[in-house]
Amino acid sequence: MTQLDLPSAPLVTWPASYATDPGLCLEEIVRPYGSTATVSFIDADGSRDSVTYDVLARRIATAAARLRGAGVRVGDPVAMTLTNDLPAVVAALGVWAAGGTLVSLPPSPRRGRELHAERFGAVLAAMDCRFHLTAPDDPGPLTDRLRAVPIGGLQGEERVSDPEPDIPRTALVQFTSGSVGTPKGVAIRADTFAGHTKMISRCFDLDPVRDRVATWLPLYHDLGFVCFFGSALYSRTGQVHTDPRTFVLNPAHWLTMLAEEGATISGAPNFGFRLASRVPYPDKLDLSRMRCCLNAAERVLWSDVVDFHRVAGPLGFAWEAIMPAYGLAEGTVGVSCTPRGRGPVEGPGGHVSLGPALPGARYQLRGDETPATLLISGQWLLEGYWTAAGFEPRQEDPFDTNDAAFTHDGELYVIGRRTEVASISGHNVFAEDVEAGALRAGGPSLLGCAAFKHSATDGGERFALVLEISPRTAKSAPELARTVRAAVSDLLGTRVAPLLVVQQGVIPRTTSGKPRRPALREAVLSDGLPARRILAELS
Repeated sequence: MTQLDLPSAPLVTWPASYATDPGLCLEEIVRPYGSTATVSFIDADGSRDSVTYDVLARRIATAAARLRGAGVRVGDPVAMTLTNDLPAVVAALGVWAAGGTLVSLPPSPRRGRELHAERFGAVLAAMDCRFHLTAPDDPGPLTDRLRAVPIGGLQGEERVSDPEPDIPRTALVQFTSGSVGTPKGVAIRADTFAGHTKMISRCFDLDPVRDRVATWLPLYHDLGFVCFFGSALYSRTGQVHTDPRTFVLNPAHWLTMLAEEGATISGAPNFGFRLASRVPYPDKLDLSRMRCCLNAAERVLWSDVVDFHRVAGPLGFAWEAIMPAYGLAEGTVGVSCTPRGRGPVEGPGGHVSLGPALPGARYQLRGDETPATLLISGQWLLEGYWTAAGFEPRQEDPFDTNDAAFTHDGELYVIGRRTEVASISGHNVFAEDVEAGALRAGGPSLLGCAAFKHSATDGGERFALVLEISPRTAKSAPELARTVRAAVSDLLGTRVAPLLVVQQGVIPRTTSGKPRRPALREAVLSDGLPARRILAELS
């Protein structure tokens, strides 16, 4: 069955029992003794590091004992950047086994490390965080007040008595994807994390005998760590993770890995589906085992989903395996998701349904306009935020997501951020609308884009647009700029200005790959982009 002959979808809800049934606590989750399923990590050079869950449990116990020996006590926050490799995972889970709170930091940028250290260091100081687990390529602890504990020194399989302190009430502090500018650490309770990963494992219907989870998503982001790694760990299902750079450098690697690993569960942001649809694959690639593949973390475009299936479908990738979803760190990770085994649904205005609320989650709309303000509530909400000013308990219930959305046939459709919407000729246009129009018009040479709202010289509002292409296609930049501007104008009735075509990598992005619009706005309007990387410009 393809997307062209699917019948209208009946109203579907996820079983509430997926959230309410008893399950493992976090202390049990991080002690997977006895399981022979494997956890594997594939480095950028193709080398593989694999262990069974039983061996992983022994390594976690060793790491916990060494952390306790280093001075970590129950309730201590311990910071680290959770990279896609086995030593980092052992260290992170060792923090929990030692009774600590895991503080998951985004990686330091190649440029501006001092500012990054200053901003995140202020939050860690407010938390009274004293420990920073460092990788071999780290220049040292993030700030002078932190004690560096090398991740390599936590590795081993010693026969140690497994420390069994209770994990503190706050188990995880994960920074929101927009935290690069103003860090906000989302505090997640231990029972919330455990219940959420149980719920996701039930929604995926994970079976250790049948299933294998495989992704390239970074583990320092909630989609990679909580949704995929966490649910597989909970259910003791085999899993494999690769370095995110492998996908960036070669988008064909994702589907190739799924076939080689016999994967049944995976996922990516929408841009992953788009890039994967633009590269060739061997005819004998077999993707018929895929059952569940989330499309989440940014707006899902129907054209990208269709293009992806046009390429992956002939290789056995079922349309029904694609599951558009919505979530955010403040909801632990998941809020809504397309029902398993149904496939994507195109709704009003060509928008893609993000499914009904997940078990234990609820959403509602505030306001009479359409789209309206999206609010969420339920079992999976954050405790509060850690900032440089200290801990800020969550005050709102329901929680305001700052997203604009509507519902149709009982399912959620998220349009964009309320801070990036402008009134154009009497109707609202979102930055995501501009980007969607640009991506449709730009063709395969357009690798990414970002729009932002600003004040025009006539006092009104308009959008600027930045397009990213490969330096190899630089000669096409002027024509691409004109084509995209005309297409967006015809589609939305607004003239984007300025419009820049730049080399890939110029647009500042969050840890999940979303455009950092405020930073881009400042750079473009203050002529802060590097001139040598601007390939074309329309004022």
